[in-house]
Amino acid sequence: MAVGLRKRGAAVGSTLALWLGNPTLNPAVLAFIVLTLGWGWAVLRLVVGAALVLAAAWVAVRLTPHAEAADPVVAPSDPSLPPSGHWTILWLRSFGRLALWLTPEYLVMVALLGAARAFLFPAGLHLDASVWTLIAVAIAGTLFVIPTSGEVPIVQTMLAAGISAAPAGVLLLTLAPLSLPSLLMLSRVVPGRALAAAAVLTVAAGVVAGLAARLFGL
Repeated sequence: MAVGLRKRGAAVGSTLALWLGNPTLNPAVLAFIVLTLGWGWAVLRLVVGAALVLAAAWVAVRLTPHAEAADPVVAPSDPSLPPSGHWTILWLRSFGRLALWLTPEYLVMVALLGAARAFLFPAGLHLDASVWTLIAVAIAGTLFVIPTSGEVPIVQTMLAAGISAAPAGVLLLTLAPLSLPSLLMLSRVVPGRALAAAAVLTVAAGVVAGLAARLFGL
């Protein structure tokens, strides 16, 4: 969706706000967090997640020249000419092009990250609540890809295993917004500096969430 919006001329800030906000502030996921982890975790996700979305969109606008931020990535066709074919045909054609372009890239990156998981998170790994540990966990959580709401059972399992709330809070905020595959897929339509800023802000938001989880005793 973010790629399609950008190709149709959506501004970089608006595109990143949708891209990050859709998984991070999803009402269904927030309700799931309330039911499984409690209100405190849901409020943490909502507050820090909203700050992340707004900050990433604002920074993206500041880092992107006006013409590059607002102009379509692909020049639109002549507006005087009506689109040829029924809207369903046009949609299927556009969906097919995106699928052929994005799916192989996505599958390759997911496979590589899955192979690296055993080395980054070996069995029996102890996670303390130091700042350096939280930063390392935040970077890993930002890179990895999971399905929507998949971070919730991960955090629930970590807490049940006795891992402190700080690393769990980091993953609650970093696993959902973006991943290395999604960064690569958007790199052709969104300036690299805006994507880099979004990734850095996601890591920072994860560290803040981890520190807040420890501070408030979640």
